[in-house]
Amino acid sequence: MNRYRFLSYSWLFRRLLLTVLVTAAARSMATDGTQMTGIGAVQQGTCGAGVAGPGDSTWVLLNPAGILEMGCRLDVSMEVFAPERHNRPGGLFGNLAAGDMEDTSMFMIPSLGYSRCLDGGNAAWGVGLYGVSGMGVEYRTSRAILPRLFLKNYDRRTEYSVAQLVAAYAHTLGDSGWAIAFAPHLNYSMFKSDMLTLNFSETKGGNHWDDAYGLGFSLGLHKRWERIAFGLTYTSRQWMTEFKAYDDLFFASMDLPQLLQAGIAYSLSPRLEVVADYKWIDWSGISQIGAEPLRGGFGWHDQHVFKAGVTWHALPKWTFRAGFSHAQSPIDERHVFANALFPAITENSTAVGASYSISDTSEIHVAFTHTFENTLKDSGRGDLFSLLGKGSKISLEENELTVQYSYTFAHGTGDQKRKAGYRQ
Repeated sequence: MNRYRFLSYSWLFRRLLLTVLVTAAARSMATDGTQMTGIGAVQQGTCGAGVAGPGDSTWVLLNPAGILEMGCRLDVSMEVFAPERHNRPGGLFGNLAAGDMEDTSMFMIPSLGYSRCLDGGNAAWGVGLYGVSGMGVEYRTSRAILPRLFLKNYDRRTEYSVAQLVAAYAHTLGDSGWAIAFAPHLNYSMFKSDMLTLNFSETKGGNHWDDAYGLGFSLGLHKRWERIAFGLTYTSRQWMTEFKAYDDLFFASMDLPQLLQAGIAYSLSPRLEVVADYKWIDWSGISQIGAEPLRGGFGWHDQHVFKAGVTWHALPKWTFRAGFSHAQSPIDERHVFANALFPAITENSTAVGASYSISDTSEIHVAFTHTFENTLKDSGRGDLFSLLGKGSKISLEENELTVQYSYTFAHGTGDQKRKAGYRQ
C-alpha cells in the first residue's frame, strides 16, 4: 500500500511540475538566437546586460554567484511578447502564390525566482522557473510548392519552447571578496510542426505536441571592488532527450548550446552604474542546429553578443534603466529558405525600464524592449535548398512589455545595502 501511495504521489508531483513548466515555456524569439534577451523586468531593462551587476533573484540564471548580494527576496514577472514575422517564399521550390505571409501572434511569458542569504551573507541559495528559449510561426499557407501541388497545406507551422527549473548555491571564497556558485538545470521542452522532411513528405509528427527532458548546469563567478565589479557565467550544454515523434525531421536531440557571458559593472557615482557584457553562444556545437540543411540541420553559426546598460537610482523611490544589445544573426543569406519556419534573425535590441518602491519591502518594475526589424533574402549560394529557394525573404521584429513585482523578506548585503545608500 505504501509503495502504491508513493507512486501515486510521485505521478502527481510530475504532472504538477509539467503543468508549471508548460505554462512557463512560452514560444519566444530574441536577439540571442532563440534565447531570451533577459528574464524579468530588471534584466530586460538593460537588455540582459549585468552579469557583474546583480539586480534581483533572476540572477540565479544570469549569474548565480550574484545572488549573494540579493538577500531574501521573491520576484514574479509576466512578459507580453509581440513578434511580427514575415515570410515571402521564392525560387523553384517556394510557394510563390503565397505572397507576403505575416504572423503577429502574441504570447505571455511568466517567470518566478527566489533567493535567500545564509551564514551572515557568506552563502546563498536560490531557485527559479523560467521560459528561456523558443521559436515558431504559423503562416496561412505552405512555404514550399510541393504541398500545394497535392492540394495540401502543411509546411507552414512550427512551435518550440524550453523552460528551465534552476537551483543555485553560492559561497564566498574566504575574505577575498570573490564568490563562486554552482547551479544545476532541469529542462523541459515542447515541439510541434508540420514541416516538410528530407523525404519530401510531411513529418509524421503531424503538428502534434511532443516533449523532451534534459539536464545541464552553470557556474558563476563574481567580485566587487569599491567602484567596479566583475562577473562571469559558464552554462554547459543542456543535454536533451529526443523528440521521438519527429525522428523523421530531427536526426539528433535538440540540445541547448553551451554559452559564456562575462562583463563588468562600474559605478560612475553612488547613484549611477553602467554595465557591459560579452556573450558567446555555441550554436555550431549542436549538430542538429549547426549542420547544413541538406544534412537535416539548420546551418546556424555561433553568436557573439555585446550588451550594455545603465541603472540610475534617480530618486528615493524611483530607479531607471536603459540598455542595448547587438548580435549578428545566427542565420545568413545562404540558409534563408531552410529557416523560414525558424526565423530567429534579429540583431539589435534596445530597452528602457523603471522601478518604483511601494514600501521598504515591495517594488514594482516595468520594462519595454524593442527589437529592430531585420530582413534576410536567400542568396541561392548555399546548398540545394538555398538554390531551389533563391530569393526567399524572411523578416522579424519584436516588442516586449514586462511587469514584475518584488518582495524583500529581509535586508541583504552588497547591492541591497548599496541601493539603500543611493536613496539617502
